[in-house]
Amino acid sequence: MNKTFNSKKKALNHDQKNVLLALLFILPTAYLLVKTFVFPVYQTVVWSFYHYNPMDGSGSYFVGFKNYLDVLKSADFQISMNRTLIFTLLSVVLELFFGFVSALLLNQTFKGRSFFRAIIIIPWALLTLVNGLTWQWILTPNYGGLTVILHQLHLLAPDVNPVWLADSSHLIYFVVLADVWKMTPFITIILLAGLQSISSDLYEAAMLDGAGFWKKIRSITIPQLIPSLMMALVLRTMGAFKVYDVLTVFTGDATTSVSYLTFNNAFRYFFLGKASAMAWMTSIVILILAIIYIRLLNKKED
Repeated sequence: MNKTFNSKKKALNHDQKNVLLALLFILPTAYLLVKTFVFPVYQTVVWSFYHYNPMDGSGSYFVGFKNYLDVLKSADFQISMNRTLIFTLLSVVLELFFGFVSALLLNQTFKGRSFFRAIIIIPWALLTLVNGLTWQWILTPNYGGLTVILHQLHLLAPDVNPVWLADSSHLIYFVVLADVWKMTPFITIILLAGLQSISSDLYEAAMLDGAGFWKKIRSITIPQLIPSLMMALVLRTMGAFKVYDVLTVFTGDATTSVSYLTFNNAFRYFFLGKASAMAWMTSIVILILAIIYIRLLNKKED
């Protein structure tokens, strides 16, 4: 009996050592997670209810929901939110459309398919800085790629050189164009993986029933792709709503998004309380959209 007890005690000690060892391995990662994610999230929640500007000497003091109300009343925030919503809607719709079309094409059997599957990710792999500068060059007057092509096609008179980026009200649409070019490959990869998971037996059965190309797309491809489409929709909506980098590189201060306005308030003007409120309002909008998409997906699966 003592032997059994001792063996169980040794096994227990061995298990405890394994747990302790696992905790020691996890501890550095857990510390970094708390330090770089949990604590900043907690800090922004607290700051959002305080007036806090470390540069004006006024210190910090509790203001309740005043920051949130000031943000909602702010004309800059309203303009930036409208612009962000327009950008998100146009970008996501166009990226899903072109991503779906390109995924269908790359799912076909043709010579050089592997090559085209490889090069299609290049725009997505490029740095946002390169993407923005490339489109700036394309849209440059006189010698920009778009102007040169339109001249060669005789769609523009030789002496006409439009300044494409001069009108700030139209800048957001050029930013959409740049974002669609960069992020469509991301959608393509997701949808291509979904297409390859669809059983060929479904298409063969549809062919036997006399279904044409468009009918197979409507009755088989799209229904089977719903999970992939919803995942792409959620990821790109969240990414597009947080747009900052492409705007900064492409237009500078000429046009702003909610993220750009939040960054300026936090790190240019040091209104940390107001910036925290903006960040949380943006996060809440994204969370609501994600919940709606997930519920729609679950409803489709049911």
